Amino acid sequence: MKKNILMLVAMVLALGVSSCRDESDVVLPYANNDDLSFDEAVNSYAGKFRVFWKAMNSNYSLWDYEKECGLDWDAHYGQMLPKFEALDEPGKVVTDSALRVLMQEMTAPLHDGHFMVEFKNHQTGNFVAVSPSDVRVAARDDYEETLLFEPSLKAYEEAGELTVLRERDTRFSAFLRDLMRTPGRTLQWAKARCLQLALLPNPTAADIKEMDGLKGFMTDLSAVIKKPVSKAMIGELNDVIKCYGYLNIPFLEEFDLGFVDAGIHVKYALFNDNIAYFYLSGFALSPYLDPSYTTEIFNNPSAHTQEQVKSVGEVWKAWFNAIQELHAEGRLKGVIIDVRGNGGGYINDGRYVLGSLLPAGGYQYGWCRYKRGTGRYDYSAYMPIECMTMDEEHEIVDDVPVVVLANCQSVSMSEMTSLTAKRMPNGRLVGKRTYGGLCALTGSSAYSYNYVGHIGVRGETPVYCYLPVTAILDMDKQFLDGVGVTPDMEVDLDQDVFDATGRDTQLDRALKYVREN
Repeated sequence: MKKNILMLVAMVLALGVSSCRDESDVVLPYANNDDLSFDEAVNSYAGKFRVFWKAMNSNYSLWDYEKECGLDWDAHYGQMLPKFEALDEPGKVVTDSALRVLMQEMTAPLHDGHFMVEFKNHQTGNFVAVSPSDVRVAARDDYEETLLFEPSLKAYEEAGELTVLRERDTRFSAFLRDLMRTPGRTLQWAKARCLQLALLPNPTAADIKEMDGLKGFMTDLSAVIKKPVSKAMIGELNDVIKCYGYLNIPFLEEFDLGFVDAGIHVKYALFNDNIAYFYLSGFALSPYLDPSYTTEIFNNPSAHTQEQVKSVGEVWKAWFNAIQELHAEGRLKGVIIDVRGNGGGYINDGRYVLGSLLPAGGYQYGWCRYKRGTGRYDYSAYMPIECMTMDEEHEIVDDVPVVVLANCQSVSMSEMTSLTAKRMPNGRLVGKRTYGGLCALTGSSAYSYNYVGHIGVRGETPVYCYLPVTAILDMDKQFLDGVGVTPDMEVDLDQDVFDATGRDTQLDRALKYVREN
C-alpha cells in the first residue's frame, strides 16, 4: 500500500513538472538572464511578445490606471499576437525599423513615463528599443523648441539687470566643446603651434618630432570624436589624451568617467532687485555636495576633477548663501528655480533645491505605492511621499514667491520638484506641462520584494523592460504619468524673440510674477 501511494505521488509530481512550462503560476526570475524565462523569445518574434506580455502582467505598477485609461490588457494580447506571429512566417525578412514600428504599436497604450522595452532582432542581431512616452511627448506643441534649448542670461547681463552671474558645466558636451574650440587651448593651441613650427626656417630635430606628434594628435583626435558618444568612445578619447601627454598641450586633461552620469550645468544669478535664480541641467548635485556621493562617483579623482567638483559646489553655495543672507535681512524678493530640460536624477538632491527653502523633516507633495505581489493588481497601500529637506539650520522661505520653471523635457525629479512647488503656499509652477514620467526607478536588486524594476538584462536577454518600482500620485491621488504636471501659469517660449534678443519669455513671466506678487 505504501509503495502504491509513493508511485501515485511520483506520477503527480511528474505530470506537474511536464505541464508547468507554458502556464506556470510560479514567478519567473525576469530580473535575470534566465533560460526558462526567455527561451521562447530567442528565435521567435511571437515568443518575444509572449514573454513581454506575461512579464508585464505580473510586474507592471499601473494596471488599474491603464484600465481607467481604457486599456484591456487581455484584449491587447489577442490583437497584437497575430501581428508578431506573422513576423515568424518562413522567409519573412524583418528589419529593425519594421520591428520598431510594431513594438511602438505594442507599447502605445502604456502610460508609465520611464517605461522602455527592448527586443533583440534575432535576424539582424541588433537590439531595438522603444519608449511610448518619447513618442507621445514628440507630438507636443512645445517639443521642437525644447530639444536644444538651454536657458541663457547673457541678454540680462548685458542689459545690466544682474548683480551676480556664476556658472559651471561639467558635462561631456562642455568638455568636448572646450577641447575642440576654445582659443589658446588644446586643439586650437595644437593647430597654432603646428603652424608656428611649420614656419620655422631651420627646424631642429626636436621641432620636427614635436610637429609629427601634434599632427598625430590631431589625426587621432579627429577619428575618435566622429564616433557616437558612449563610455567606450570617451575611454578611447582618454587614451588619445594620455598617449600625447608628452606634448604638454595646455589644458589637455582626461575626462573623468564619473562625469558621464554626474555631469551637470549649474547657473546662479542674482537680479538687481534681489531675485535669486538657479538653473540645473540635471539633479546631480549630490556628487558635488555630499562627500559620500563624491567618493562613490569619483574614484581616485585627479586634481582637475577635484577642481571641477569644487567649482560646481561653489556655484550652488553662492545661490544658497545669497538666499540665507538676503532673507535674514528681509531683502529677498523671490526665488526662481529653473528645471527646463532637466531629465531628473538623484532624489537626495531635493534637499539642496526646494528642500533648502523648506522646514526640516520632509515636505509631502503626493502619494506613492509599490508592486507587492504577482497578481496584476497586487499593490501596497498608498503612502505619503516627501521632498527631502535640509536638516541643517537654514532660513525658511515661506513669505516671498518661489517659482519653478518647467517644460515638456522636465522629467522625474524635475516633476517631483514641480509638484512640490505647486503644493507650497508661496510656490508656483510656470512654463509648460512636464514630460509625464514621475514613477521612480530602481536597480534589479529590489526585484525580490517589489516584483518590479527590470525584466531581463539590457543588451543581453532577447526581451528587456525598464519598469518603475514606485507609482507616484499627486495629493489628490491622481496619476500623472503619461500626462505631466500642469503649470499654474502656462507660458510659451517665444523662440523668435529668444533667437533675436536673448530674452526668455518664460523667465520674464516668472520675474513679472515675483515682482508683482
